[in-house]
Amino acid sequence: MIRGKNVVEEKIIDILSKDLMSTSQVAKKLNMRREVAIGYLEALMNQGKLEKTRVGRSIIYRTIKQTND
Repeated sequence: MIRGKNVVEEKIIDILSKDLMSTSQVAKKLNMRREVAIGYLEALMNQGKLEKTRVGRSIIYRTIKQTND
């Protein structure tokens, strides 16, 4: 199951590296329930890979540029 989780996380990072998206947009793009997408998005945010911003009633996610120091 860990491998499947990594695949989903990689897909999320890939789509968010190209464009900002709301939770619902990410869920729709990955064909999963919004609640499941929220879990992945929050986990990636806790790992420091994503950040979120509230725009009106929506929460928008984007990737954080990683630096190799």
